[in-house]
Amino acid sequence: MRLGIWAPAPQTIRPDPTVRPALAALTQHGGGVDESYLYAAETLRRAEDLGFDISLIAQRWLGPDLDSWIYATALATQTRTIELMAAVHPGIMDPRIAAKMAASIDRISGGRFCINIVNGARPQEADMYGEWIETSEARYRRMHEFIRVMKGMWTQDDFNLDGEFYKIEHATVPTKSVRAPHPPIYAASRVDEGMNVVSQECDTWFVNYDKDRRNYAQSLQRIEHEVGLMETRVRSLGRTMNYGINALVLIGDTDEQAEAMADEHVRVVTSDPFITVGTSGVGAALIGTPKTIVERMRRYESLGVGLFMLHFYPMRQGLDEFAEKVLPELRRA
Repeated sequence: MRLGIWAPAPQTIRPDPTVRPALAALTQHGGGVDESYLYAAETLRRAEDLGFDISLIAQRWLGPDLDSWIYATALATQTRTIELMAAVHPGIMDPRIAAKMAASIDRISGGRFCINIVNGARPQEADMYGEWIETSEARYRRMHEFIRVMKGMWTQDDFNLDGEFYKIEHATVPTKSVRAPHPPIYAASRVDEGMNVVSQECDTWFVNYDKDRRNYAQSLQRIEHEVGLMETRVRSLGRTMNYGINALVLIGDTDEQAEAMADEHVRVVTSDPFITVGTSGVGAALIGTPKTIVERMRRYESLGVGLFMLHFYPMRQGLDEFAEKVLPELRRA
């Protein structure tokens, strides 16, 4: 089992009392070193001391959050062992630039960089910074070509592609990543076209579940079914796949107390216009006593989920509580 943690960028987690002033500062001139960056660096150092393996750094083009790839580079200098996964949007970043930057960050971090391919669901964001494509089928075709371009430039000295979206001639990235053949690629997708791309090109797929945490049993059935479908796909291609899950962790002295905390969390994030994280991770139902959370993590693990990408509220307090109350039980189980 691998443990991951969301980098606590202000608009990718529910802003806690520490994050709120840092979020406000991002929209103003002045000040010293950015407080949101310092908070993230401190949190990730704490996480790697606890044995966390990887951090996800989301990209919010329309918000004031720092750019995820620059964030990853800076955090690489502040951490020692934790992997750093930056999000990238096909249609906003060019895959040739992404290939060069990824190899560079991987070298700076000593082989700790990886990429989360996000196909995009925000037309305004894509139109402002790149190009939105209306149909999901075409967006996934572009995503597929995007990954092919990166991989081709990482692994070939004379890469060429006459694609629908990219025309590449005699391209390569002379800068080689520490990890061979290239940094790992992660993705999530809920639709068949996306899962086909993931099965062909990605190393880890984030599984789907019901957004309503009360449908935990149905989510288990869905994960078991969809992991089975993905396994059929990758086996037919002679490949293997790793599986991850995104989850919010809320710990209570009783399950009922934790459920009440979850109700309040959902109420806040759906009513505050300045919170963009929404109900991300709530449906994974890692909400309850430490015993309940360990049991559910082990149940997910039995279905093939090997990576848990976690976030907490409040972030640092929740991380420390997880370390005190859940990690010992998880490691004993």
